[in-house]
Amino acid sequence: FTVLGSDQPIIAVVGEEVVLPCQLSPRMSAKDKTIRWFRDQINSPMYLYKNTLHVTDEQNQAYRGRTALFEEKLEIGNVSLRMRNIHASDEGIYICFVQSLTWYEETKIEVIVTGTGSVPLIYLDDYEGNKIRVGCKSSGWYPKPEVTWTDGKSQNLTTVSETIETENDGLFSVNSYVITDVSSHKPTCHIRNNFMKETRDSSLQISDVFFPRVSPWLMAFFVLLVLVSVAICMAIYCWRKQTLNWQDLE
Repeated sequence: FTVLGSDQPIIAVVGEEVVLPCQLSPRMSAKDKTIRWFRDQINSPMYLYKNTLHVTDEQNQAYRGRTALFEEKLEIGNVSLRMRNIHASDEGIYICFVQSLTWYEETKIEVIVTGTGSVPLIYLDDYEGNKIRVGCKSSGWYPKPEVTWTDGKSQNLTTVSETIETENDGLFSVNSYVITDVSSHKPTCHIRNNFMKETRDSSLQISDVFFPRVSPWLMAFFVLLVLVSVAICMAIYCWRKQTLNWQDLE
């Protein structure tokens, strides 16, 4: 017999379930065979089926409770592995190894892990004069995401600071900042998983309160006030000068 897998990489989404295909050819029962799924070390299998039983003593701890065969399909030689709750660390090469009393075969299957993170949290980070610093953060991305900013007119904004860090679970978190002014009242943060071609967006609607403008009526009032003040000063000056002249004449 031979063992057939997949010529194409298998795409696995973080937190979801994936099936790694493996089939005996020609079709025959696999119930009397040893089925071993492993990655780097054959002695540390993700799943081991032997003597019609699932053997857990040798199983890699990282896969306990997360992997299973389709036992109802073993009769037709389907030895595919179901893997639940995908982690970033699950990315890599897997080996499906099937052994009978007189023969063994194996095939390799590549798994690519991807994950689209949380909706970005966008917030006002700092405010000075007519400039504001806007922040955007999100987590749960794999692989490393791409971050861009646009203004209310869909024009690109320049990022002033950005950090992308690997979390304990192997996923990526991102923090990004832009500085904007009155010309951009709706900065929008876009975080994209280029592999899945999925984007998460968040916008911040900025009120004119942050960018106060002087009212034309208020400006006119101040101009008039200055003119009146000057006129009063001139009047006082002229009055005092005339008073002094009268005193000199007397």
